[in-house]
Amino acid sequence: MSSYSNSSTIIRFYLCRHGQSEFNALGLLQGHLESPLSPLGITQAESLALKAKQWGVDHIVSSHLGRAQQTAHICAEFLNKAVLHLQLITPQSTADLAERHLGAWQGKAVAQLAEFHQFNTLCYQQTHLTPPNSLEPDNCLERGEQRERINSLEPDKKRESINSLERINSQEKSESTDTVRQRMQNALRDIAQMTELHTRSSSSEVNVLVISHGDALACLMSQFTQPVLLKNTQGMLLTYQNGTLEWGGLID
Repeated sequence: MSSYSNSSTIIRFYLCRHGQSEFNALGLLQGHLESPLSPLGITQAESLALKAKQWGVDHIVSSHLGRAQQTAHICAEFLNKAVLHLQLITPQSTADLAERHLGAWQGKAVAQLAEFHQFNTLCYQQTHLTPPNSLEPDNCLERGEQRERINSLEPDKKRESINSLERINSQEKSESTDTVRQRMQNALRDIAQMTELHTRSSSSEVNVLVISHGDALACLMSQFTQPVLLKNTQGMLLTYQNGTLEWGGLID
């Protein structure tokens, strides 16, 4: 891992999943689709705020998706009332903490997608796999069969088909575990860098609450240990110092 700073600041990232959303309650896959917190999700976010107080949270950063931002704002509102801070906590957000884009599976019922369950058992080991961007029968996780058909064509038609396939692929948005893991790590390092710039003491300890999503957090977790899908508002701890992220275990 590359080093962004030589500061001795220790940054604890409390990475938690957002509260239950309406889509969660209905058993629908969300990905980048928007869905507000359910009444239970709001209660869960309030309980998370109590934990954030115990952790001594100084900053809050969330995914840019609404359910994560809603959770973050509930936590910040509580902390600003319950804890005397020299400066009010204003939640920040970034798209790099967003959920995995699930392509054509977004908005679909989990129970009706056997392919999703198969993908879920493989994606943290075969980290290049991506969800399909179409539910057409010809679409699959990988396009090896399409490449084979193209290679059998005459040169002119082969060139035209390759260009067409590349245009299609460039429009697709679904993400692999590798892609999600990398942007999550980049987000944490960016947050750490900004936090260090605003920390007066070079030997300080800073606690940051990060609100993200179940699959995205599992992608990040797979870099350090066997991943598990966190329940709503459950989380994990990562410690950052001198440009390095270290696994700190699961937190309830």
